[in-house]
Amino acid sequence: MEVHAVVFVDELMVPMLSGLAENACAAGAVTREQADSWIAEQTHRGRSDRLMLAMPLFFAAATKPSVRSR
Repeated sequence: MEVHAVVFVDELMVPMLSGLAENACAAGAVTREQADSWIAEQTHRGRSDRLMLAMPLFFAAATKPSVRSR
């Protein structure tokens, strides 16, 4: 298995972050006001090159076991 990190430092990932905040709001984990405020903050950070998002990516490979003939 390999692990790599992808780092984004602009507003490219703001829509994904917004989706996470929307899901948290829908689940009742945060209020609408909190979600909107956080989304606005991340949007501002992205537009002013102050956003950093690191995403770990895990890669694994496997082979299917051979089936014995009967």
